[in-house]
Amino acid sequence: MRRKILVVDSLEDMLEREKTILNRASFEIFSAATGLEALSVHKENQVDLMIISLDLPDMSGDKLCASIRKDPSLKQVSIIMTCNNDPGCIVRTERCGANAYITKPFHAGALTEIVTKLLSIPQRHHYRVLISITIKGNSANKPFFCSSHDISATGMMIETDRHLSKGDLLSCSFFLPGFGKIIAEGEIVRTDNSAKTPRHGIRFRYIDPEYKKCIDSFISHRTEQKI
Repeated sequence: MRRKILVVDSLEDMLEREKTILNRASFEIFSAATGLEALSVHKENQVDLMIISLDLPDMSGDKLCASIRKDPSLKQVSIIMTCNNDPGCIVRTERCGANAYITKPFHAGALTEIVTKLLSIPQRHHYRVLISITIKGNSANKPFFCSSHDISATGMMIETDRHLSKGDLLSCSFFLPGFGKIIAEGEIVRTDNSAKTPRHGIRFRYIDPEYKKCIDSFISHRTEQKI
């Protein structure tokens, strides 16, 4: 079964370009030009992923994202926000509950990479999340996305082809469905190159107590669902 993607953008040329990029990956693509139309399409089709522009004619994209996260019947969907490369816009995308963001204009490969990572995380594996990571102390380094193999309130195991070394300090940002965005400072404490994709153990050096509670609640909730 093809995964369902909803592209929400009021600009017709941008919407068509995104649809063309995604159609190459054989997804089932839906489109909407307004926030209200997007809500209607999602309610009817229960899409797997939404790509939402921050600028929509009837409501802002971050408001649409936040409203979806508050609705129990709609919130179990991955969301990518698109916005201009402006600090204020980026902050808005980070605060609304989106899994990831990408700035315009973007290359086809960048969008496809994020989409593929989000949709390849098995829903049955309840402790896997998509993470945005920045290596601290490297001014030339840009955030990159990877997935967690496991997660706890004290750290996580991640999978990535990106070269990382023991002792690297990282800034981690990820979204837990139903619990919101989590931000933590971590350190690579071990690596495992025996798997097909290298794995790295991260110990959280600093994480807000409220974020710890969210992770514990997330794990408890998923564990109860398995029983």
